[in-house]
Amino acid sequence: MKSTLLTLLIAVCSCCFAQRSQLRVEPASVVKDVMVDDLQDDYQDITPITVTNNSNRPMELTREQIVIGKPSSWKYGTFNRRNRTSPYLINSAAATGSEAVRLAPGESTTFYVVLQPDGLAGDGRVEIRFIDRNTPGTIVGKAVVTSEITQRVGSGSSAANGGGGLSGRPAPTAVRLFPNPARERFFVEAPGGTKLGRVEIRNTLGSTLKKYDQPAGKEGYDIDSLPDGLYMISIYDDRGKKLKTLRLLHRQFGA
Repeated sequence: MKSTLLTLLIAVCSCCFAQRSQLRVEPASVVKDVMVDDLQDDYQDITPITVTNNSNRPMELTREQIVIGKPSSWKYGTFNRRNRTSPYLINSAAATGSEAVRLAPGESTTFYVVLQPDGLAGDGRVEIRFIDRNTPGTIVGKAVVTSEITQRVGSGSSAANGGGGLSGRPAPTAVRLFPNPARERFFVEAPGGTKLGRVEIRNTLGSTLKKYDQPAGKEGYDIDSLPDGLYMISIYDDRGKKLKTLRLLHRQFGA
């Protein structure tokens, strides 16, 4: 009797696990702290979510947005196509998720979760649920994106020589990058008394792509020529001691 119950329990657990793992979602949870120079009405923050069909059958994926919390003016949209020419149209049919995306077994695709704050700073959270039309009512995967959007006060400059931060910004207590994600360039801040030296940009494989031997000052560190993706930023002081290695997400506006 015990053996029968154990076998049944294993079968049920295996079935549940298979159900949960039908769709791989990467990343499944995103927490973003974004600081922008100019929070214009058409500014958009974009988070790519890649999904992979781990099952042995085709899927017809649709998605559903569940807004957990946000400022009143914030708008979300989830798109299955990349827009390279202009900001995404949040109120368009493409943002609703009514169009199904077909995924063969082992095939992947990328969705884009777009936040348009309409000029208002704040924080919000949205959950994207992926549903297979072949099994109505079944959520095969989900992603949660938590965002905090703030606007930098004053003109941009890096903490080039004596630590410190931008005019109008609180003094940093640790070495940090901003904005992150970055589009064309980023800046480095350091606590007072810390003198910055060289900055090295590497890809996730460890290859050095760019190196700045001196602090970049008000110009910042140019990454416009690099492909979109995740980069490792190693920051040294003026004596060559490594202070920290931080992750930086690079993406183009509207991409």
